[in-house]
Amino acid sequence: MRINLRHLLLTACAAAMLTGVDMARPAPAGAQFAIPIPGFGGFRIPRGYSGEGGYGRRHHRDRSDDEEESSSRPRESESVLATLGGAPSSQDQNAVLKSVTASGVLGAVGSNADRSRLGKAFFIEEARDYTLKIKKIIERFKTEQQKARDSGRGDVTEHAIEQSLDKAVKSARLEIFESFVGENWTTERLRVLILDRVDAELGRLFDGNNRGNAPMQDLDTLIQHAADSIYRRIFEISELLAANQGSALFVQRLYQAHGGLMDDQLREVADRMITKAAKAAVGKFDGLLRRDENGYALRYRAQRIVFDCLSENVEKISSSETGIATIGEIEQKIASTTAAECAVWLDNQFGAQADKITPQKPMPLRAIWSATGPKDNPSMYSGTGAL
Repeated sequence: MRINLRHLLLTACAAAMLTGVDMARPAPAGAQFAIPIPGFGGFRIPRGYSGEGGYGRRHHRDRSDDEEESSSRPRESESVLATLGGAPSSQDQNAVLKSVTASGVLGAVGSNADRSRLGKAFFIEEARDYTLKIKKIIERFKTEQQKARDSGRGDVTEHAIEQSLDKAVKSARLEIFESFVGENWTTERLRVLILDRVDAELGRLFDGNNRGNAPMQDLDTLIQHAADSIYRRIFEISELLAANQGSALFVQRLYQAHGGLMDDQLREVADRMITKAAKAAVGKFDGLLRRDENGYALRYRAQRIVFDCLSENVEKISSSETGIATIGEIEQKIASTTAAECAVWLDNQFGAQADKITPQKPMPLRAIWSATGPKDNPSMYSGTGAL
């Protein structure tokens, strides 16, 4: 059942307003329940623990004293209810609920003025406006020149930076990410990522005695290095997401093959079993991956390939004469299938050479691997297509 958290929040706030309950200082959790504390060996807070200096008075008093006090003490809740004259009418309750508005910005109860902002998306235009980033870099150069009291003019201009960006994007092969349909690696976002990294490293251009007049050639080199770094980062992120997607696909195929026969325990351990098998299969490439500049991305790609291989063989791995195999049988078949078939898929993709890995290129998230390589089609690309 899907729970509407916003509805619960509004209802709770309305109830607090109607009954006058003080929600600002709830009772210590340990006084209400015996709560297990993670990381402390199952230690449980005993009942009656106040959480503020140890056990409360109730722990040290006789039960008879408590009963005597409770019988002599006026029941405040009854007095409050008597004063209110019963629960409010449904009309009054609805009026209160209508006056409470959830703020789309803070995620908490707000005023009626926030109502006009609900449901509206808040975009950070700066995250896509690379021209604004260029202007900030130029202002940074001007500031450094003013600090050095240098009246000379350098050769860093907006046009020169844009040309350097275009060249860096092509040289770093970032255009291939732009061509992936539905993955949002747009021209603007890629350039903003590059310039953000340039801005973080810009200070070292002004070190020394150049009096704030760092030449465009140095900035061009910095932009190129930033673009190469962004390529590696996006490649790694893309393959990590694809590997996670491949793991989820294996579990999905299990459901499709066996439906209700698949229990919660198998679902929970399936990811661990295929990850363990992939790690064993990738082990033969460890040395080569450590020497490759895209080693992390290719390690995730190897996992992605193994997961797709296991998904392709899911029925053979999980079936038995009675319908679905036991968890132990499935784990054994995962390991044997990986060693016999998926290892061949890896050899085909990375090459069987002992000294280097076959050069790799980024692939769309939707691409699925097969024994002969990735299966993609022109619908996954836009513009120039696969580069």
